[in-house]
Formats: sequence, structure tokens, C-alpha cells
Amino acid sequence: MTVLYFTATGNSLFVAKKIGGELLSIPKLVREGRYEIKDDVVGLVCPTYCADVPRMVREYLAKATIEADYTFFIGTYGYMAGAYTDHAAEYLKKAAGHADYVDKIIMVDTALTRFESQKQIDTLPEKHVDQQMERILSNISSRRHSTPKVGAGDKFVDWLYHTAGASQVAPEKAKSHIVNDQCVHCGTCARVCPADNIIVTKEKVEFLDHCEGCLGCVHNCPKNAIHLKNEKSNARFRNPEVSIRDLVEANN
Repeated sequence: MTVLYFTATGNSLFVAKKIGGELLSIPKLVREGRYEIKDDVVGLVCPTYCADVPRMVREYLAKATIEADYTFFIGTYGYMAGAYTDHAAEYLKKAAGHADYVDKIIMVDTALTRFESQKQIDTLPEKHVDQQMERILSNISSRRHSTPKVGAGDKFVDWLYHTAGASQVAPEKAKSHIVNDQCVHCGTCARVCPADNIIVTKEKVEFLDHCEGCLGCVHNCPKNAIHLKNEKSNARFRNPEVSIRDLVEANN
């Protein structure tokens, strides 16, 4: 089994590790120009951004050729996923010809301009991640074929992002990043960035123009020196079972 993943704060890497198999980082695959994946089972794990799959994942799947007897796609999200599962199935079908099992798992939402991080962290026990993982692992093991039906509320969220264009004005973009004087120019932000969008020198931290909006730099700064305009709190989150070293290795 091969599992492709995209991660910024560790939730999707946590899920990928629980599923097991050979884990392949999509940012690394992009840098290597590797777009042909073949195994008996091939799956993808990534977060939900604006009720859709991250841009890098969408672009990767548009170019990829996946050969597998069984395919799956798991999305991590924190509040409402919109029609994420429908979109994920569509992208996977284009790359593999079929999307056999698509599912989602609710975890901590890391959108700092929408939620207070500590409140999100405090509600984590109520989300029963272990039980959700048991369901997903069982479904993959039994080669279940299913895609969740998208409800009315999620359809509205999807319309809001895709039709009304809310995803285009989301504040989690590089232009909204503020670096304060706590920064020691350690370069952690650049090393965890999946898009190579950050340049750190002794004088400054520079954000380029191809930000994924993943907030990996913000949540993983060891000095809490990177902030967003209109963020709800200073609290930060990284999946407790994933280290900064794991994220650096995933995104470099």
C-alpha cells in the first residue's frame, strides 16, 4: 500500500501514519517530478482548505497517473468540510480512473482567523479521533466502496467558497503574515513550508507569492513570532504525535 499525503500542522501526517504503508509526501513528489504511482492500494490524505483539496494536491493529481486495484482519499477538517468528499473523489478519478473509498475525519481546526486555537484544542477529546480512525482503518482493510453524501449545510458552505468566491479572499495568505521582533531567523518556517514560499536571512523573513495558505509557518514557529491579521488568538497547534522534524522531513 502507498499513501500520498500533504501536511502542515501534522493532522494529515498523523492519519497517514495510522493507515500505514509507504508514505510519500506530495511536496516531495512535486519537487522530484514523480507523477506515476503504482501499487495494489493507493490512498491520499490531506486537509480541507476552503471546502476543497489544497491547491498543490489538486495540481499534482491533475498531472498524476495512479495505477491501483483499490484507491481511497481521506480528508482532515475542523468544522465544516463542504463538498470536500465530492471534490476529492473527482480529482482522484481523474488520476486513477476510480475513487473507491472517500471519507473525512474531524480534528482540530487550525484556521486562526476563524477560530480560537485553544478552544479548538480543548474540544479535541469530544471529536473522538481514535474511534474515527478505527472506522477508517476498518473500511480500508475491508476494501469498502463508499463516498459520504453531502448534506444541505455542507452544500451551502461549498457554494459560499466556490460560487461566491470566499476562498479567493481568505486571509490565510502570505500577504497577511506579520513577523514580530520575537523572530530569531531560525528558518523553521521556511523548512516546514510545503510550497518553498519563505526565504529567511539574517535580516528578514520574506514571503513570496505562491503561498498554499496552510499556516504551517505560523503554527510551527518555535518563538510564536509569525501572526496573521485578525487572528483570533496567539495559541498555536501541532498534532501532538507529530514533531517539527517530521514536518520538515515531509516538506523538504
